[in-house]
Amino acid sequence: MAEASSRFEKEVNATTIPLIAFGAALNIVVGQAVQLIKLPLYLDSIGTILIACVIGPLAGMLTGAFANLTLGLFFNYAFIFFIPVTLVIGAFSGLVAKMGVFRRWYTAVPTGLVQGILSAVASAPIAAFMFGGVTMGGTDFLVLYFRAIGKSIIQSAFLQGLAADPVDKAVSYLIVYFLLRRIPRSILIRLPGYANA
Repeated sequence: MAEASSRFEKEVNATTIPLIAFGAALNIVVGQAVQLIKLPLYLDSIGTILIACVIGPLAGMLTGAFANLTLGLFFNYAFIFFIPVTLVIGAFSGLVAKMGVFRRWYTAVPTGLVQGILSAVASAPIAAFMFGGVTMGGTDFLVLYFRAIGKSIIQSAFLQGLAADPVDKAVSYLIVYFLLRRIPRSILIRLPGYANA
């Protein structure tokens, strides 16, 4: 218990809270822009992944949850139901960052594919049972296609996730890799996850 409390204090403090808020804002701005132009991706977890990498998994989880809560309150309540998915993304990306996957693009991209599969597994039941598979996102046409060829709602939501999420997360991981190359080391060295970048 004391170790968990210490880890929380290390990742969530006066220095990191503004960065967590920035990561949440990044999720919101990029995600809404992508949704507005109806790209078949989400790109709404770049901030979560970035913060999980430079601070830690708990901070990444908070970033994703805060972004989805904000989106749910001000834009579309459906985002609130997908908070568990953001927790999976924050936890996984923070853990693999500690393994050094963001130091090279060729380890970041395949790890992003794995993240996408995990995201699809986490999101499919929520999309299927809460929303009938349709969440007004750019990938809804995939759900409708799978339904049209005779798949069940849960199968369609899962297949849509497998078709879109791995590519989305691989692109997101690659973007984070490039962002980390652009952040000055003098800033990164002050963050708890510096060694991960």
